[in-house]
Amino acid sequence: MNALTIGQTRAGSVCIVTLSGRIDSTSASDVMAELKRLISSGEKSILVDLGAVLYLTSAAFRALLVATDEAERKAAKLALCNLAGHVRELFEMGGLLDVFAIHNSREEALKQLAGPRAP
Repeated sequence: MNALTIGQTRAGSVCIVTLSGRIDSTSASDVMAELKRLISSGEKSILVDLGAVLYLTSAAFRALLVATDEAERKAAKLALCNLAGHVRELFEMGGLLDVFAIHNSREEALKQLAGPRAP
């Protein structure tokens, strides 16, 4: 019922991937495949919006970690935004807040990803 949906939009040079629903061991592979596809196709700035994610498992963290490593190998940037409530707590409990580039809002993330970093 809360199946995962993966949406995609652009904001300038940034590819925004919007996830909504549940990310579990089944759907995490879809997330990983989509992110790897974008990185392989040459995207250099990818923002994953988790604002509509209701639930995630360790498989989701693994998918995001693999995609982040892949992005680094291809000199791309992968960031997350809109972690709220339960989802943010899971990142905290897993000690993963420092592992990913995490932004509070989509706007803040786009500022960071789109251009040179402000001093």
